[in-house]
Amino acid sequence: MKNKLTMVLAGACYALSFPFYGKLNLLPLVLISGIFYFKQFLSDKYSLKKVIINTLIFCWAYNLIGYYWLTFTLQEFGGLFFPFNALLWQGFSLIIAPQFYIFAIVFYFINKYRSGYISSPYFSTSLAFLWVIIEYFTPQQFPAHFGHPWLQIAPYLKLAHYFGAPIYGFITILLSLSVAKFHKYRRIEKLDFTIAITLIALNFALGKIEEPKTSKTINTRFVQANIGNDLKLKSEGGIQLARNEVIDIFRELSHQDSYIGDIDLTIWPETAYPKYLMTKRSTKVPSDLEEIIRAKGGKYFVGTYDLAHFRQTSYEQAYNTAILIDQNSKITQTYHKRVLIPFGEGLPFGSLNERIAPLVENISFFAKGENFTFFKLTNDSSFISLICYEILFPEYLRDYLNSSNTRPSFMINLTNDSWYGPYAEQEQHLFLAKWRSVEFNLPMLRSTNTGISSYILGNGLEVKRLGNFEQGNLDVKVSLSKTEATTYQKYGMIPLALLFLIMTLIRFIYLKNPLSKDHAS
Repeated sequence: MKNKLTMVLAGACYALSFPFYGKLNLLPLVLISGIFYFKQFLSDKYSLKKVIINTLIFCWAYNLIGYYWLTFTLQEFGGLFFPFNALLWQGFSLIIAPQFYIFAIVFYFINKYRSGYISSPYFSTSLAFLWVIIEYFTPQQFPAHFGHPWLQIAPYLKLAHYFGAPIYGFITILLSLSVAKFHKYRRIEKLDFTIAITLIALNFALGKIEEPKTSKTINTRFVQANIGNDLKLKSEGGIQLARNEVIDIFRELSHQDSYIGDIDLTIWPETAYPKYLMTKRSTKVPSDLEEIIRAKGGKYFVGTYDLAHFRQTSYEQAYNTAILIDQNSKITQTYHKRVLIPFGEGLPFGSLNERIAPLVENISFFAKGENFTFFKLTNDSSFISLICYEILFPEYLRDYLNSSNTRPSFMINLTNDSWYGPYAEQEQHLFLAKWRSVEFNLPMLRSTNTGISSYILGNGLEVKRLGNFEQGNLDVKVSLSKTEATTYQKYGMIPLALLFLIMTLIRFIYLKNPLSKDHAS
């Protein structure tokens, strides 16, 4: 019973190390979570059944505290009411963090065929590296990892330029295992502690991630219309009065005077414009959108829908789309969302999806985009766009940035988090999104329907935000400076693998040293 309560506490600490009330999250809790969870792998009575059960308890507590807002989402988005939404929410404990189950199975076979490995001096660093590899490459719907709470020390995160967020997961697991081994064996693993503390100290020794200085800026406006789901669905369903109301809200906000001067780029969030465009046939915007643009001037970057085909079927009929419109009301470039939300924008069943689609009413089956778009802003500057969920996946952004020799000045994240209610999801989504700015040293302009809209620097710090469920504009001067591609962008996880090999070599030399007593105690 005591062991199960420990797993509940570990799962709760893991959840609470991410935002759970406003901006509040506590970095030390993720270390406590790691100590409690990984301590069981040191047990002499280790069994796969026991660890799987403990992992389920851990994930249940993590889901209970971290994703309590899912009941609202399942009601609002899926049409499920109590008790069915609550039961399905509890079911998410099985899939919310699959990396924990995979790690338990992998470790079982390591322990089975290398029974003495737990007491090996290579154990902690090897297990920490194994963990971050599994964590990084395991498909997850909401990837919140052991390294992410370290965002609290921004802008002192320069190691992320070389190793990404996984280096902080490695530090967390290494420290957690070191403490757990000390508790079990009453022996300090000096080299493990030295490696972990050195990596932490390097963040501060390398200094802050500095923002490049430039005199080139553009005046941008993020329009946060705060349109409720009922009105949004009616407008997208073709009800004219609802469409007119939505467009009027965006018109009024877009036309307001700005204290920073004339606006060069106005940004509307994900699926803001409720009509379906046909960019394959015409690059001219509809008359109501043209009137808004011509009345105020400047370029517009708008989230909307774009027809993918003209067949008589609703299956994958449209793209979730971002379009760049010039001063002449012409669509110059488009981006179609490529990473679709499972069970929200499609199903993960491949060719069976088309047969299942008519039976499922509450899922929008979007077509999947095929191309990366670098939006040209001026003659010597550009930006990229990721829509909502896509911002959570570093490998996707790596592929995006590496698909061209062009280095953008910033990235825009268009989002609609209205489905999650006035709870913690918006802060959690924003918190994880900030890591992409840090890892790739790119400012982020995050434009949302109901919040949180924010301007984030390449060092992970927020300059300004428009809060949750507020209606208004966020007007900011955005730098057009260009930074160099980070090592992490170029090589992904390879630098971390090389670092691990260097650590292993250092340990081998250290253990060969007759003066070392770390392994003999």
